[in-house]
This record gives sequence, structure tokens and C-alpha cells, in this order.
Amino acid sequence: MTATKHSQVARRYAEALFATADPAARSQLKAEFEHVLTILGDPKVKDVFHHPRTSRERKGEMIKLMQLSPIMENFLLLIVEKSRETLLASIAHYFEQLVLEAQHTTIAEVISAIPLSAETLTGLEQKLNQFTGKTVHLNTHIDSSIGGGLVIRVDGKVLDGSVTNTLKQFQRSLIS
Repeated sequence: MTATKHSQVARRYAEALFATADPAARSQLKAEFEHVLTILGDPKVKDVFHHPRTSRERKGEMIKLMQLSPIMENFLLLIVEKSRETLLASIAHYFEQLVLEAQHTTIAEVISAIPLSAETLTGLEQKLNQFTGKTVHLNTHIDSSIGGGLVIRVDGKVLDGSVTNTLKQFQRSLIS
């Protein structure tokens, strides 16, 4: 299956789960999905769950041992029945995006060369709230290779104010 097809199928499953879930329970389902991925990410569980010789029945038993809500348990059993286990991480990602969108919330990835103060993060969050028109949650990462400044990814946009990017732009302007 191609990457695009893989993505489309995962998105459809996420949309189906989102549509069938009670709006009040969607955030809980998102947290439950994260919990499932954590369990399935454990090396011992992963080796068994994703092994080609593990039967659907055994996978179903493993899902039932997780003691999930009925909707999540049934959804995962459907995923196993349709042999779509490899799509779980993608489905969870798209489901999270749908839940955040419904809550008029988004996540911004902020990359800086040094740790940012709480005051700076609060100010940045407020500016991004205005920029996107949504409530923004920040995920921060440190990457000294950017030299300084910030790289912000939010809602499919990249705001690159890094020193590295500025130097590259300056170099291009000198060449042309």
C-alpha cells in the first residue's frame, strides 16, 4: 500500500471513530488511544501483537485485557479484523487532529537553540493564539543547530526565524 493510500485509509478510520463517538467522550477516547499506543509500543507486547503468526483471536484477547471503553475496544477489534494494525499510530494522529479541531485547539512545535523562559513561552502562546485564532498548546524542542531564534510549526505553516535560515537567505541574496 502506498504512503498516500495508507494515509487516506488511516484518516477514514479516524473520521469514523470521531463520528461515532459522543462529543463529550472524544477527549477521553484520545487519551485512551494514547494509552493503547503506549502499551502496544512496549517491546514485548509489540513483538507479539505485530508478529505475523499472532492470530486475530489472540490479538483480540490482548485488546480485551487492556480494559478499554466499549467503543475503543470495539474499534480496535475492528482494526484487527480488517488487518489494519500497522495503521494504529496514523489513525491516532488523525483522530487527535479531529478532536483538537473540534475543540478549536492546535499544537505548535517550537524549536529553539536554548531553553525558553516561562514568560517567553506564555507570550509566544498568546501571539500564536492571535495568529491562528485557536487555543495553542506548545511542544518545545531544543536544537542548537539552528544557531538561535525560533522555528515554529503550526497548522501546516512553518515560521522560520532561525539564525541558520537567515544566513541562508542572506547567502542567496548575495549570489543573485
